[in-house]
Amino acid sequence: MRKFSSFVSIILAGLVMAGCSNSNKNEFDGVPAQDLYNKGQTYLQDGDYNNAIRHLEAVDLRAHGGAYGEQTQLSIIYAQYKVGEYYKALDAAERFARSYPNSASMDYVYYLAGLSNARLGDNWIQDFFGVNRSSRSIENIRNAYGNFQMIVKQYPNSQYAQDAQRWMAYLLNRLAEHELKIAQYYMKRDAYVAVANRVEEMMRFYPDSKPTADALPLLQKSFEAMGINDSAQKVAALIEANKAKTFPDTTKPEYAAQF
Repeated sequence: MRKFSSFVSIILAGLVMAGCSNSNKNEFDGVPAQDLYNKGQTYLQDGDYNNAIRHLEAVDLRAHGGAYGEQTQLSIIYAQYKVGEYYKALDAAERFARSYPNSASMDYVYYLAGLSNARLGDNWIQDFFGVNRSSRSIENIRNAYGNFQMIVKQYPNSQYAQDAQRWMAYLLNRLAEHELKIAQYYMKRDAYVAVANRVEEMMRFYPDSKPTADALPLLQKSFEAMGINDSAQKVAALIEANKAKTFPDTTKPEYAAQF
């Protein structure tokens, strides 16, 4: 019995090793890089993004920045974005920027990075039910704003510049809303110094936004509670002056299906 058990163990070990050997074998071994690239681009055009990623990443690993390097990485960023792998798209965009900092396609890379960060700042369920998410983490919103700002500043003639400006207006308002939520939180806890500091920062960074105008009464009440009456009167005058002020439209831009 003991000999039989040993024999079975040897067979099982052999099967495991054979399985490992087969799993380590690359399905694209022996396939020319040009064929992989062409097939990956065909999948990309057909909207089969997962297969496109598989083939293009195989090219990227093999080419190491060769003839297909730049276009391959651009296609990977786009495909990762299209399948909703936004963090992977951002990683690929960062790698592209390191590898090809002077590329003529950098505006496109920043645009994809901006859209990826904006998507990460979204929550479709809460958007559907109309829940305001401005009080949640906004790191991705800040990053998206920075991505779009780079396009507007560095590539003003880019085909993506106009859309980037629309996104900047929307995202800036989101950031201001976030600050307003924090100021309201402090006010509920009678943290008047914190309220004053927060609203004054809003006046400095988001002077022409509706959330900042909505935050001014909080600043007035905080000054009054702290006995700083002259400052409270100045804020009251500012509120009166802003009564008829209108603010630019900050409707969320549509995500382009193709670009």
